[in-house]
Amino acid sequence: MEMKDFYQQVLMNSGYLPGRTLIQAHGSIGGHRYVFVKLQMSGKDSLVFPTTGCIVKNPFKGNARAFAGTLFEYHIDGNGYVLKTYEVAKNTSAGTDTNIYLKGDGYSLIPFVGDILMVAPSTVDGTGKAVTVTAVSKETDEAEGDVYKVTISEALGDLTKGNVLVEAKEAGKSKKPMVENPNSYLPCDFDFIFNPASSDDDFEGARYFITPCLANEDTKLYVNRMQPLSEALKALNKSRVEGWFNL
Repeated sequence: MEMKDFYQQVLMNSGYLPGRTLIQAHGSIGGHRYVFVKLQMSGKDSLVFPTTGCIVKNPFKGNARAFAGTLFEYHIDGNGYVLKTYEVAKNTSAGTDTNIYLKGDGYSLIPFVGDILMVAPSTVDGTGKAVTVTAVSKETDEAEGDVYKVTISEALGDLTKGNVLVEAKEAGKSKKPMVENPNSYLPCDFDFIFNPASSDDDFEGARYFITPCLANEDTKLYVNRMQPLSEALKALNKSRVEGWFNL
């Protein structure tokens, strides 16, 4: 019972009771819900993890490894995306060339037939022309060493050694990269050793569940040991120490 109702009753029903009176009331506060994110501290190298992991929505199409420090896009809806980048190993001879060469040392991500690649746009969420990989072979170039010879469905124009390609969401013109908001890192090497599920209805292919470490001010990486970084990714670097990277 609210106090105003109590006093109204006292005024309307005044009288004398030589004893005690017990008045009770109940109310509702509408329930409760948690609002604070409780991050998981690893105690190692200042790595911080989210409360839950996620399913990798763009796994590699074959046996491959994603290395520690690879950038990642984490979503609280349970989905996540590996930021796949590839460094051009040789200049293309002409803008119509559909054979390109990507760096293929032991720390480079492996391209696969069916991958969709684009030249890294000037911003992480920019657009560009995206093409499909139709053939991949591992070769040794006399000048550049181990490379991947990659045949693409259409030419990407003139490519210069050191250019960075990224995975795209779909093939065509004015398409978006697969990862538009890198916000985390892989805390260690991850091996993708099974053929991935081709769709949500494929129950024979593999599904990969991982927990990335979140971007935070304490996590620093060596730039020269990371994946190839486009100019757009370099622009995200908050570290004031040359040679370190921090999201």
